[in-house]
Amino acid sequence: MNILITPFHDWRKIILEGFRTRDAHFIEELKKHQEIKKVIINRPTTFLEIFLKRKPNLIRGQVILSQSGFKLYKLEENLYLIDYVSKNFIAQALNGYKWFINQYGSTKYISFISKCLAFLNIEKDYCLLNQNIFAYKLTEQLKPKVSIFDAWDNFLKFNVYKHLLDDIELGYKTYANTTDFWITNSNDNIVDFENAYQPKNMFLIKNGVDVNRFVNDRTIKQPEDMKSIPHPIVGFGGKISQLLDVDLINNVVKMSPEISFVFVGQILDKEVYKRIVKQDNFYYLGDKHYDEYPDYVKNFDICTVPYVVEDKKKSGANSIKVYEYLATNKKVIGTNSNGLEDLSDYLYITNTADEFAEEIKNKENNKKKIVLQEHSWESKIKELLKLIKGARKD
Repeated sequence: MNILITPFHDWRKIILEGFRTRDAHFIEELKKHQEIKKVIINRPTTFLEIFLKRKPNLIRGQVILSQSGFKLYKLEENLYLIDYVSKNFIAQALNGYKWFINQYGSTKYISFISKCLAFLNIEKDYCLLNQNIFAYKLTEQLKPKVSIFDAWDNFLKFNVYKHLLDDIELGYKTYANTTDFWITNSNDNIVDFENAYQPKNMFLIKNGVDVNRFVNDRTIKQPEDMKSIPHPIVGFGGKISQLLDVDLINNVVKMSPEISFVFVGQILDKEVYKRIVKQDNFYYLGDKHYDEYPDYVKNFDICTVPYVVEDKKKSGANSIKVYEYLATNKKVIGTNSNGLEDLSDYLYITNTADEFAEEIKNKENNKKKIVLQEHSWESKIKELLKLIKGARKD
């Protein structure tokens, strides 16, 4: 079996930040399947973007095919990367995400991808796993034996992409017409996507946990920037986005002056971060590489997921951080939202700021432990490969 993978995130970004996102976890787990030839179709970029975002010289591998701004890298045995670096940074600056959408469908990129497939001798025998809502034009052009779209989260609900609603809508419609089946990470998404787009088939593959990082590695290092923070520590590790219930956070932090609230993660929505009141017991420690991140979670006394519960604000998320929290056997407190309700046997669900503030006073955890074998990324990839095998027509 040969698999083309189109991740949402740029390969350079994945290397820079670590394998922490769903698409990166899929690739990291698929790497273990040596019998499968994997080819990553990287997000198009420009030399200027690489320079401005601190991404030069991050790709480690041997260039085995090159043509103008296109390169085929051999990263390791049976793992390849198709990369496109354009000189046209002006068009990228003027058109933003629309530039990426158009480049995925450009004649030159499609031609080079086809050339790479022929070079690797898989042009007539491959499956396509597309995890990028903005790469739908690839799916229109390529001819895989099986075509899959990973509809993780609902991008129509993200504020940061509200200027691209028409493009996202077209992407979902295109995937519904051109793929053999969809996978998604939450039951909410299944309902929303089936009602709106009627894909041929849709299967639930929830997010998982990296067992090696969060369980097998039993070392607990105290990060330097946590050493001066007094315990007890209530922590959140994840993106600062519209999913956070800022009013809840502000109220709970104010009601609990004896507790330190530590937030670790990338700021996606600056307006959300501005609305968080930076009280004396609130600590934002910035974004962390995924290789360092488990040390922060292991140093939390209690882990939290203070997400919004209003339907119009939710994104159909199934948070990776929750499974990572649960793998550490720490007490996890959240709201009845974004997939947490499906895990109520394993974590504490609160409905008000008062309930939340009361629950964090005691770090004792009397909830059931998750079965790691059912929630590992290894198990998720096994589910995917079984679906692909069932869909192949040969």
